[in-house]
Amino acid sequence: MKKLRVFILGIASILSLFFYFTTSAQAQTDDSLQEVLDSGALTIGTSADNPPKEYIRMNGGQEEIVGFDIDVAQRIAEELDVDLEITNMKFDGLIPSVQEGEFDMALAGFNPTPEREEVVSFSDSYHDLPFVILTTRDKEDSYTSIESLAGQEVAAQKGSTQETILNDYIEEARPVALGKLPEMISEINAGTADAGVVGYLSARNYLDNYPNLTVADIDIEVSEEETAQTIAFPKESQALIAEVNQIIAEMQENGEMDELLEKNIEETQAGDTDSQNTLEVYGPLFLRGTATTIGVAFVCVIVGTLLGVFVAMLRLSSNKFINTIAFFYIQVLRGTPALLQVFIFYFGLSSILTIPAIHVWDINLARLIPGCIALAINSSAYVAEIIRSGINAVDSGQMEAGYSLGLNRRITMKEIILPQATRNILPALGNEFVSMIKETSLLSVIAVSELMFVADTVKAATYRTMESLFIAAIIYFMITWLVSWLVSLLEKRLEKSAKV
Repeated sequence: MKKLRVFILGIASILSLFFYFTTSAQAQTDDSLQEVLDSGALTIGTSADNPPKEYIRMNGGQEEIVGFDIDVAQRIAEELDVDLEITNMKFDGLIPSVQEGEFDMALAGFNPTPEREEVVSFSDSYHDLPFVILTTRDKEDSYTSIESLAGQEVAAQKGSTQETILNDYIEEARPVALGKLPEMISEINAGTADAGVVGYLSARNYLDNYPNLTVADIDIEVSEEETAQTIAFPKESQALIAEVNQIIAEMQENGEMDELLEKNIEETQAGDTDSQNTLEVYGPLFLRGTATTIGVAFVCVIVGTLLGVFVAMLRLSSNKFINTIAFFYIQVLRGTPALLQVFIFYFGLSSILTIPAIHVWDINLARLIPGCIALAINSSAYVAEIIRSGINAVDSGQMEAGYSLGLNRRITMKEIILPQATRNILPALGNEFVSMIKETSLLSVIAVSELMFVADTVKAATYRTMESLFIAAIIYFMITWLVSWLVSLLEKRLEKSAKV
C-alpha cells in the first residue's frame, strides 16, 4: 500500500511538472508578439546577396538593404506598428542566429526542411520560387537532362534550399557548396563549377550581367512544398507567427504580394545606374569597412599583447602547475582554427550573456564584442610565444646582473630583461599586427561590417566580383604596407637608442 501511494505521488509529481513546463512554454509563446510590440522594433536577419529578393543599393552615399523580402518585412512591421531593424549576414549563419533568438525573424528564401524545423519555426508560404540549372553557353548542349550532370561539379549556396534540391534530385553530380550566391555565379562563369542550382528570379538578373551564362534545358520537378518560401522564427514565437501568417494571407488576397514582387523585378532589371563607377559610388562603404578593420585590428592587438605578456610570464614560471596551464592555453589556441574560435565565442557568449544590441557606426556591438574577444585571445597565444622566445634570447647573465644589484625577479624582468627583449620581438609583433589586419576578415561570418564583408556586399549589389575584390585587395595592401613601414621606423629608433 505504501509503495502504491509513493507510485501515485510520483506520477502526480511528473504530471504536475509536465503541466507546469507546458504552461510556462505556452506563456512564453504567447509573449513573443507582445515582446515585439513592447520593444517597438521588429528585428530581422537576411543575406543581402540575392537580387531581387534582398540586396544592397546605395542611396545618397548610404547603403540600403532593399528587395522583395525586405518589402514584405516592411509591410509586416507597418501592420504591427513597429520599426524594422535589418541585419545583413551570410546565409548559412541565419538559422543558427534565429535559433539563438538574435532575430525576431529571418527572410532569405527559406524552405521549411525537416532539419530546419527541428530548431526553428516557419510561417506559411508567402511566395513560390522555382529553380533552374545555370551553366555556360559552351556547355548548354551537353546538359539536357539531370542524368547528363552525373559526375559534373554542380554548385549551390551552402545551407540553402538549392543545396537540398541538388542533393535530393541530382544525386549523381559532384556537389559544391559555396557561402554566397555571387561566389557561386563567379565559379560557374569561370568554368570552375560546371553548373549550379539557382532560384529563377536570381538567374534572370545574373543572365543580364553575365552574357556567358545561360539556363540549361533541364526541368527539376519538385513539389510545391519544396519551392515554398517562408519566414524563419525562433521556436517559441507561435503568437508572432500567427499574426504574420494573417498579414501574409491578407497581402496575397489583395494582390499586394504580387505587386511587390513585380516592382522589385523591374527595379533590379533597371539596375543601379550609379554603379558604373564602383569605387565612386561605394567608396563610403569601403571607407567605413577600412576604418572598422583598422579599429578592430588595433584593439585586438593591444588586448592580445597585454594578455600575451601575462601568459608569457606564466609560461616562464618555475611553478610546474602554472607553466602547464599556460602551455595548454597556447597549444589549444594555436591548434584550432581562428574561424572556429570566432564561432565558439560568438554563439557561446550569446547563450550565457545578453550583450545589448547597441549600434555604433551601424555595427552591432553584440556581434563586434564576441568577435574582438575571440581574435584578441587567439592573438595572445602567438604573442605569448613571441615574448617568451624574445626573453629567452636575452643573455641569462642579465638576470644574474639584476640579482647582484639587489633587484628581485619582477623588477629585473621589468627594468632589464623586457626592454632588451622588446628590440628582439618588435619585428615579430609587427608581423602579428599585419596578420591581425587580415584576420579581421573572419568577422565577416558574423556580419561585422569590416572590409571583406563590404567587398562581398558590393559584389552582390553590382555583379562586379573582380572589381570589388581588387579594391579590397589594394586597401589591405596599403594598410599592411603602412603598418610595416611604421614598425621599421620604430625598429630603427630603438636601435639608435640602444647604441647611445
